Amino acid sequence: MDIKRFRTLQLGEPRRLTGGLTDHEHPSVSPDGSMLACYSGDYGHISIVLLTSDGRFIRRISRGDGNNTQPAWHPGARHIAWRQQDSPSSPWRIVQSDILQELEHTVLLEHAQYSYKHPCFNADASQLAWFSDEGTPETYQLWIMDLPSGERRRLTEGPQGRNNCHPVFSPDDKRLVFHTYEGIGGAEKPVVNLYEITLASGEIRQLTADVHQDKHPFYVSDTVISFHHRDNETRIRHIELMHLPTGERLKLTDGRHNDKHPFPFRDSAGKLHLAWSSKKLDTELEDEGKTYDIFVARLSAED
Repeated sequence: MDIKRFRTLQLGEPRRLTGGLTDHEHPSVSPDGSMLACYSGDYGHISIVLLTSDGRFIRRISRGDGNNTQPAWHPGARHIAWRQQDSPSSPWRIVQSDILQELEHTVLLEHAQYSYKHPCFNADASQLAWFSDEGTPETYQLWIMDLPSGERRRLTEGPQGRNNCHPVFSPDDKRLVFHTYEGIGGAEKPVVNLYEITLASGEIRQLTADVHQDKHPFYVSDTVISFHHRDNETRIRHIELMHLPTGERLKLTDGRHNDKHPFPFRDSAGKLHLAWSSKKLDTELEDEGKTYDIFVARLSAED
């Protein structure tokens, strides 16, 4: 996408898909655009739920208590992987489920001491990326696995406290975009920036140089990413796009509703949309003012 067209991108009228009363966050849309997975519940009792793309509830696909978050679709649209934790003090594992099976899952990555978070498949499901503190206690690095052989390798290195997180494959599978806690700012105001790594060479390119938080990137196209920006002073989030060849940023939402976790996808007609978590857009019920819900809107450029 050229810069002129990028500058005209805008969101259409949002549609609310979930009904409040508890948080619904981190939407992930199936490759064919027909279904949406997200996590729902309060910390300690968070489930992965499956909806149609117009918001009709299909089923819960995780079982029991604990925390089940960060759903990621397999390219075949029949399976979902996610990170799972038995209790707040337990390490995280990565599991996968067939969406047609009754609350059954397969463990993909697990260790008694290390955590494994945010799975992401590449386009042909030959590779899985994630981040983990395996071999680097208290510090997270990016990892990748060749699924047919099971061969794994660590992609990033870094000093303690500088955590590399949330890897996502580019459309051509040659790069990963991710966010990094820089190890400065402290727990209350951490500095988080976006980076991109080229898999063949291991070269890492810094995309943002902020004093706030730029997080949860996804590729809209080969040249455009979406992410949310969190202001460390106001603690409010809004959604932005970045044009990778130029570094130019475009603000999509105004932040009045604390928007986060943008996920770009195409519907069955090939039209581009964005799903995200938000505190309502003035549609809250009387008793749900503090919860997040899932919204979807068309993302389009001027012709």
